[in-house]
Amino acid sequence: MSASYATTGRAARRMSWFLLFLVGVALTVTLYFVKTHAQSAKREVRQLTQSIAAEEAAIRVLRAELAYLQSPTRLSELNDEHLKLAPITPEQEREAADIIAMFPLVSELGEEVAP
Repeated sequence: MSASYATTGRAARRMSWFLLFLVGVALTVTLYFVKTHAQSAKREVRQLTQSIAAEEAAIRVLRAELAYLQSPTRLSELNDEHLKLAPITPEQEREAADIIAMFPLVSELGEEVAP
């Protein structure tokens, strides 16, 4: 019985070593895939960070341009140069009734329409 027991024990050891080898190979393959996935995720994060930084820089430039375009001194200079607009005086203000009296409604036939 000892000979058959020795053969069974040897086969069991061989099977356990083979299973340990398979587990080692599986762990190695899994580690490889996890490592490559982590590297690609790290690369993607780096690219996204650079993209965000570029977008923030563009936003800062646009805000500076908007501040320049909306500056009161620049708008005043453009008004003086092109439009020559002046502030509205109280005499220029009108009520709705005044406007109707100044510009009466006229029908398509040319007759005046009462309000």
